[in-house]
Amino acid sequence: MLNPFLLKRSIQKRLSFFTCILILGIIVIFGYTSYLAIQDASVAAARNRLSTLTEQISGMFAQGEHFLVQPVEEAAANKAVLAFLRSNGEDSAKAAQQVLNSVKKDTLEPLTELYNNKGQWILGSDGPSDIRTIDTNIFLHFTPSQRKEQIGKIYPTHGRMYFPIIAPVLDGKTTAGYLVTWRQLVSSRQELDGFSKFIGDQGKLYIGTDDNTFWTDGLKPVPSPPVDTKNLQELITYQGPDGIPVMASAQPVPGSRWVILVSLSKAMVTKTARGFLFNIVLIGTILLTIGILSAWFMSRNLTTPLKQLTTAANAMTSGSYEVPIDVNRKDELGILANAFNRMATELQQTHQALERKVEERTSELRATNEELKSFSYSVSHDLHAPLRSIQNYVQLVAVRNVHRIDEESTRLLQVIRKNAVRLEQLTDDILNLSRIGKEPLVIEETDMNALVHSVVDDYTLSENDASVIQIRHLHATACDSSLLRQVWTNLFSNAVKYSQHATPRHIIIDSQNNSFEIIYSIQDNGAGFDAAYSDKLFTAFERLHSKKQFEGTGIGLALVKRIIEKHNGKVWATSQLNQGATFYFSLPQLDNKI
Repeated sequence: MLNPFLLKRSIQKRLSFFTCILILGIIVIFGYTSYLAIQDASVAAARNRLSTLTEQISGMFAQGEHFLVQPVEEAAANKAVLAFLRSNGEDSAKAAQQVLNSVKKDTLEPLTELYNNKGQWILGSDGPSDIRTIDTNIFLHFTPSQRKEQIGKIYPTHGRMYFPIIAPVLDGKTTAGYLVTWRQLVSSRQELDGFSKFIGDQGKLYIGTDDNTFWTDGLKPVPSPPVDTKNLQELITYQGPDGIPVMASAQPVPGSRWVILVSLSKAMVTKTARGFLFNIVLIGTILLTIGILSAWFMSRNLTTPLKQLTTAANAMTSGSYEVPIDVNRKDELGILANAFNRMATELQQTHQALERKVEERTSELRATNEELKSFSYSVSHDLHAPLRSIQNYVQLVAVRNVHRIDEESTRLLQVIRKNAVRLEQLTDDILNLSRIGKEPLVIEETDMNALVHSVVDDYTLSENDASVIQIRHLHATACDSSLLRQVWTNLFSNAVKYSQHATPRHIIIDSQNNSFEIIYSIQDNGAGFDAAYSDKLFTAFERLHSKKQFEGTGIGLALVKRIIEKHNGKVWATSQLNQGATFYFSLPQLDNKI
């Protein structure tokens, strides 16, 4: 179901809109799916690359360890060192000291130490002894079966970073002690730049310990990355030290307690995917623009003939048939235009024929109306005079012969006079009913309270009448006050007539106001009527009660309906037999008057 907003737009705009949505949907679905595929491929390639890089760099570090460990291993195999340990520091002390001092090759190895197999310090070379305070249990992770050297963890102290090179001093198949040489971890900017070029894509190399307590970029300590050192198979993604999202892979360095981590910028990894997405957006924008323009011109080609057709149809509704549609195409719209032109020609001919017939019927109706006017005048003048004469003569005969005629004759004279009066009233009602449709309304704001009180006050009730007449607040409205007086007179007289047997008679007049109309009502507690016949109430000469029960001409309610409908209102009634009736009529609000 189309959105109401779209339903208000022209076909040309809707066609362009739907074409735009279709192209945009295809571009978005295809572009986003392709972007995700390329991004996944880029991440997979980065994962493989990181795994390969970490393995290669780990191997490079492992190969480099041989050159660091060899001098320490040779020193640990010196007989003087073993003799010193066997004698618990009493024999070969000077020779052992010389061996320890000889391990130092440069300032990067400031200290060499000797520990017994219980991890107790025995002897140290010349150098800063405060390095020893870093960790005196650096070799306790060795198992009895291990008899090979190892690079220990990295320890920061005094703004520098040191790591131990550990070699066991063997006495046959047992470990007599450990020779530990401390070496400073120093990397130059050139070395790091070389590694970065080797890694590529803004890659960086970090070195840490296998217990994840310390990490460095080679120049300074850095925050520990979220690496599970017990499970180094997974690719991790995190915020790098500089706040840039990175993808990283870690590998242990064999023969050491080191872990290396290689990270690549996530933005560089997904650069290809983002470049593809940018190209898709650019191409999609171009295609979307072309699609909109094409749809606009295509829809214009379709809707221009339709607009011409609409213009011609609107002209036809105004009575003009002189707006033919130019036919310059052979497609379905051309066929429709030809059919419309033929229809317009036939309608014009039919319209002309109808106009001639209307003129003829109008002339006949005008003549008939003139005859009706003459008839109305004759009824008004010629019929009223005889009826009044009959009444007067009957009255005169009754007065002059009051002592000469019997009681039955007097009754018959009264019947004649009563029927003459009824016939005169019926004649007046018929004339009023016919006159309603001819006379224009004189609309003015009317105080309905004052009007109804005037009608009730003018109605004559007997002195012994115990009627309760309740007039509630009646809303003012715009109407023809003289005609509404007739409405209220007829409705009130009906309420009085049909409730004459109620004791006491009770009549309520009220109104209700809503946003569109005012509803007036008059309720009585009289004879009521059968609701099944309510459709006959407002028809002329229709009666729901016998003339013997209630007198009347049968014109009053028909006159009410004619007046209310002329005011663009409605009239209706509700009732139950012997339980009274309520008559309603509605009038439009002041602002809704036509």
